[in-house]
Amino acid sequence: MANVYLSFLGTNDYIECYYVAGDFKTPEPVRFVQEATILQNCAKWGAEDRIFIFTTDDAEKINWKDDGHCDFKTKEVKRCEGVETRLKKLALKTPFKKIPIKPGYDQDEIWHQFDAVFDLLNPGDNVIFDVTHAFRSIPMLALVVIQYAKIFKSVTLKGIYYGAFEALGSVQTVRDMPVEQRNAPLVDLTPLAQLMDWTVATDRFLKSGDTALMGELAKSSVANILKDSTGKNANAQKIENMQKPFEQMSLMLSTCRGRDISQVAENLKQAVVACRDMELLLPPFKRLFGHIEQRIEAFSGNYLVDGFAAVRWCCEHNLIQRGFTILEELLISFVVKETGGDESNKDLRDIASQSFKIIELKKQEKPEEWKKPAGEKENRDITKRMIVFILSKGDIYKNYAGIRDLRNDLNHAGHVEGAKPVAEAGSFAKKLKELCEAAESILAPDIR
Repeated sequence: MANVYLSFLGTNDYIECYYVAGDFKTPEPVRFVQEATILQNCAKWGAEDRIFIFTTDDAEKINWKDDGHCDFKTKEVKRCEGVETRLKKLALKTPFKKIPIKPGYDQDEIWHQFDAVFDLLNPGDNVIFDVTHAFRSIPMLALVVIQYAKIFKSVTLKGIYYGAFEALGSVQTVRDMPVEQRNAPLVDLTPLAQLMDWTVATDRFLKSGDTALMGELAKSSVANILKDSTGKNANAQKIENMQKPFEQMSLMLSTCRGRDISQVAENLKQAVVACRDMELLLPPFKRLFGHIEQRIEAFSGNYLVDGFAAVRWCCEHNLIQRGFTILEELLISFVVKETGGDESNKDLRDIASQSFKIIELKKQEKPEEWKKPAGEKENRDITKRMIVFILSKGDIYKNYAGIRDLRNDLNHAGHVEGAKPVAEAGSFAKKLKELCEAAESILAPDIR
């Protein structure tokens, strides 16, 4: 893992100014913004790190080398140092290198630029990007290539910067301005890249219901604040603490932790409420909170209500196999709990499942035909009690049979008799929704 600085060199005859950002200010006026962003970010880097300056042929002649400009009026060569000389004078421990690129006037040249940047990045690199002197399409290219490299090379974007020289006024205004008054802001564009991350996280959440990535982003978004405050910023700490409930919500659904549904949903609710109005949050995250709150408001703390809410979540996000698993196990838990048993007891869960089957096969009065453990003498009383309870719930046993058969089809990957062919596999989602709604309707009087 190493630090990498990337910047594009332009062809203008740049004017000296100071660049400022917070407590940072260049120690002397500079012509090239690269001097400022390198001093700001790379001064403490080592020999294993890398600095790359991308140059077109014109940029190399005019601004990489010395004396590349002519006086506008006299046409005489102006004595001025180029970027190469200026960077040598910084006496950095980190080596720097010029990388030739094409200007980017057409699509082929833009893809050449993309490859030139991407190929320089190694897995795990931490990247600083200066886009000040880039051609028109480069700032957008920078965001895209970094996003691409995050996926394929696991790089981390540490900052994107733009030296806003134009904030000082026109070129002539700046020339007429005393140099000590030329304080141009260095603008941090990193939030734009973070916005792309939030866009990906929002898309994942809305389409798949996965909240894990949002937790990671919540933590990373305040990492610098916590570092600067040595962990004492209370609001930043609350935002960082959201990672756990986001992660737990994702794990709960991906691994069907049915007994934890209510507590996990409540933890996420509390985390969202605690942070939703904080100024530390990026605006896109605040909007995302609205979507999250809408999705989790169905969870009430009642195990039946929350179980059905989890199944509906699975329906909405195409988590079909998980939805059938949660729904079947919810009905088994319902029978065990409401007949006075411990829902975590494996034998009682098996007996509840068998009780549904006994009713389906109309063998309520034939205990000698019941399978173990329901048919064992010491379990017959609880089996009968469960049978009576299930029968008091109308057609819930028919509903359970439909859920069980489709879940078996899914869990056995279609390797069972009567399994749906792939051409009919799309019907699983519809059936899950129908069976969930039917079970919820039948058990509505039991929801307390």
